[in-house]
Amino acid sequence: MKIENLCVKRLVGDVSGATTHGHKIAIKGGYVYQTYQGGYTLTPLGWRVIHNIENIIRNEMNAIDGQELLLPVVCSANLWRETGRYDSMDNIAKFKGRSGADYVICPTHEEVITDYARSVLTSYRQLPFMLYQIQTKFRDELRVRAGLLRTREFIMKDAYSFHETQEDLDKYYKRCFDAYYRLFRRCGLKNFTDVLASSGDMGGKYTHEFQLIHEMGEDTLYICDCGFRANKEVVDENNTVCPQCGKALNKVRGIEIGQVFQLGRFYTESMHMTYTDANGNENTPIMGCYGIGVTRVMAAILEESSDDYGPVWNMETAPFAVHVIGLNGKDANVMTLAQQIHDTLIVNGIETILDNRDIRAGEKFADADLIAAPIRLIVSENNLTRNVIEVKYRINDFDTSDIPKEVAISDLVSFITGAIRILSHK
Repeated sequence: MKIENLCVKRLVGDVSGATTHGHKIAIKGGYVYQTYQGGYTLTPLGWRVIHNIENIIRNEMNAIDGQELLLPVVCSANLWRETGRYDSMDNIAKFKGRSGADYVICPTHEEVITDYARSVLTSYRQLPFMLYQIQTKFRDELRVRAGLLRTREFIMKDAYSFHETQEDLDKYYKRCFDAYYRLFRRCGLKNFTDVLASSGDMGGKYTHEFQLIHEMGEDTLYICDCGFRANKEVVDENNTVCPQCGKALNKVRGIEIGQVFQLGRFYTESMHMTYTDANGNENTPIMGCYGIGVTRVMAAILEESSDDYGPVWNMETAPFAVHVIGLNGKDANVMTLAQQIHDTLIVNGIETILDNRDIRAGEKFADADLIAAPIRLIVSENNLTRNVIEVKYRINDFDTSDIPKEVAISDLVSFITGAIRILSHK
């Protein structure tokens, strides 16, 4: 793709209305566009990042036997009345259809998934199973902040598992718990941890949040050297002493990026979901729930890893793997070679963007910092005089180098795939 055809507006200078560094970078780089307060358009650039995060999540959920499906955004209010949450939750957006029926724009999907699962489950032989989706949610929040960190409309991965016994749920809960650590690391997040949390409106036995420890977070966390970690809903703020070892707790801020719940039988009992067990008796399954804020993960990456110039995506999340920059000059071979390099990589399935605009080098490099492809190839008259193509790496702590022009022509794909393989482990 040519950068001039990328339907994205990048900004120069400070950004009004953005309250955090990551929010500013998201707007300056053209990753998001505010359509209404609390609702953002994900631009072609932002959607590429989200799509990559979703693919990481799918890969890890499928690896623990998850089955993906897609539930409707809107559902009948009657499902929410079955559990009693229609009148008890204050952030549900409700409306009445022309027929007079009451509907809910789902802020979460426990009722909807249980309704589907009860239509399928008949025998204990079908258990356990886990269903998940990546879906838009809408929550009628009173306040929004920091771009994608807290919005009214957002993308979420929510998964739900169904089990015969508490022991079976405990085992699966641990599998999903471990998968969360893998996938957040693959997204490039670094300073994150799990903390004990309150289940709130979700119900259930207990829950853990996954929190990125960061000063821009809106959650208060208490952490002890002995390993105890909890949020403020669990710890009495007037008694911030570790309940495990008695030492003073460390207070930090956190950005919630995911949460896992043991829901028990709250939804399955209230919605009369049953199956026939091995003894021929009717029984009620036990549920687990596992959520990730997909758009919030993108925002968290921007808060943690951006520098003054733009994002620092890793190889799995970056919108493009390679950014080819042709610098203007009198030698027509510069742009010809830049186009050739771009076309070769595209044909070989490597996501590549080309900048062959007739503008100053400084503008091109500023845009390259905001797009932040991990690998940058620079074609210029000076480099061709030296018979090389300059290679720069956006990922921290990785050296700049040159490759011979002949390699860029004859063995380019091998060089780039090798660099991608190395950078994928950074």
